[in-house]
Amino acid sequence: MNTETKNILEVFDPAMCCSTGVCGPDVDDSLADFANDVKWLKSKGIDVQRFNLGQEPEAFKMNPSVLSRLKKEGTDCLPLILVNGELVAEGGYPDRQQLTEWLVIKPNTEPGKGNGSLQAEELLSALEMAVTNGDEVDMRIHFQKGEENSIPVQDLVKAMQSGINNRQKVTQGILQTANELLGVQPDGCAPGSGCC
Repeated sequence: MNTETKNILEVFDPAMCCSTGVCGPDVDDSLADFANDVKWLKSKGIDVQRFNLGQEPEAFKMNPSVLSRLKKEGTDCLPLILVNGELVAEGGYPDRQQLTEWLVIKPNTEPGKGNGSLQAEELLSALEMAVTNGDEVDMRIHFQKGEENSIPVQDLVKAMQSGINNRQKVTQGILQTANELLGVQPDGCAPGSGCC
């Protein structure tokens, strides 16, 4: 009987503009969901390590199984997901159910922190995601649930501010792409617009 506790998740991401990929002009829903799941895993005591090919290529070279897959398949095999050093998935991000099956989720055993604390983490994460996605209905629901669960207002504000920051990155990326497509110079004048 295997009693080993699986508690290390390593994610070898393709080259992305930031550590989670939740930025730029087109936010992939699977990346946003996975970023949310990573926060949830961390709240459960799981050690999650993410490596971005564009920013941390050395980590890819240092892991023999990752390097082998890259040499054989190229970057199409990314992301590569490892649990305790064992390759469990490639080419896509797992959902929360798959993560739960692969990892032994430890109960939160800190004194004074029971399910209420974990629920608070999940509510704050859901609130941030609702703001990031621009979902006003979900934002109101999660904010109200946060108040009902006595989550401090400053924590709710932090979660919403994180969502706003995520959303601004997306908007800036879209604006930059639109400007490039229109040929708008940094001073804001588009060819043929009559402004210059």
